[in-house]
Amino acid sequence: MTRKCWTKSLGERGHRIRLYEKYPGGPIMRSVYVDGKEVRKSLAHRDKEKATRQGYELLNALLTNENALDEQSLTLGLLSDLYLESPAHLSKKARTQQDEGRMLRQVVKFFGMARRVETLSESDVKRYTMARRQGDVALPGAEHGRPVRDRTIEAELEMLLRAVRERKTNGERLLKENPLVGVRLPSEKNPNRPVMAHDVYCRLLEVAERVHPLLKLALIVAEGTGRRLSAWRSLFWDDVDFEAGMIRWRAVNDKKGYEQVVPMSDAVKQALSAARKAQKAIGNTPVFPAPKNPATPCSREMMDKWPRRAFQLAELPPPPHGLWHSIRRKWATERKGYPVKDVAAAGGWKTEEVLMTSYQQADAETIKNVVLHPTHRIVSR
Repeated sequence: MTRKCWTKSLGERGHRIRLYEKYPGGPIMRSVYVDGKEVRKSLAHRDKEKATRQGYELLNALLTNENALDEQSLTLGLLSDLYLESPAHLSKKARTQQDEGRMLRQVVKFFGMARRVETLSESDVKRYTMARRQGDVALPGAEHGRPVRDRTIEAELEMLLRAVRERKTNGERLLKENPLVGVRLPSEKNPNRPVMAHDVYCRLLEVAERVHPLLKLALIVAEGTGRRLSAWRSLFWDDVDFEAGMIRWRAVNDKKGYEQVVPMSDAVKQALSAARKAQKAIGNTPVFPAPKNPATPCSREMMDKWPRRAFQLAELPPPPHGLWHSIRRKWATERKGYPVKDVAAAGGWKTEEVLMTSYQQADAETIKNVVLHPTHRIVSR
């Protein structure tokens, strides 16, 4: 006897969700009509009870959002939908969109999709902060939460504020005022921003080729340019002008969409020249080709994996997080003697504030010079 596919309908005409098996015993699909168009999605599991529960949650969210529009009020569920469909969100890079969506869903899930935005207050911010610090909030898709630092909590709540500031639909505001204006968000009192020492960098260079032939080149380019991992790992050979001694940093690979042409140091130029000869590559081919697909750049995951192995071979403790960012801070900190505006431009920072607060760190030698060598003496006239 042929087994039939399981199917279940929830809701009424105009607000109906259909759940069904793609094939007998297969993953469960969800079908819902949005603005007259059918949207299908796999729930990526075979649990009928879980699928039914998810269906009712979605149905409740759809009804809540529609009621909010009719009443000219704004719920967190509607706020989330409006922001994730806004040009301000969709114009950002795919990775940024993914991060913003994750953080916004995290906060909305905690407070509830039906919660009206105008009822949010400072006590809600404190309640969320305490819950995240204690690990009482689970990430979407996870069963249990884990304690996080204040910097993570600040980013998530800042995401909520960003969505509130974009509270528009059809050109009309659904909120008279921002209920969280003036509310202080948690901030990291002792942020962990490690700076790689130059001797550590040199020891990593010594063992780099034992990890992978591209790691030594990656270390030299990262240390010599001060650029983000996403920028230099995506370099192509036609971005490198050996005759002029310049590198073009494409906007598409920059976190802030900032395109520049910047000089390269002799060490970077020599390393790139040797790599191009070894790869026998020119033109529109990646400087850091992926081992399994040389037509595409190495993945971020692979680039993170190699230096961890290098730290092990060099018998050095790795920084707690941000392996490549510690090199970017090294680059910025070693150039504190130059005008901040020029350092920001050379290293790809769009604003000087981020460079000074998050990257340039105080170091013992400079502090000693400040104490022992005043720049001038004040005398009476």
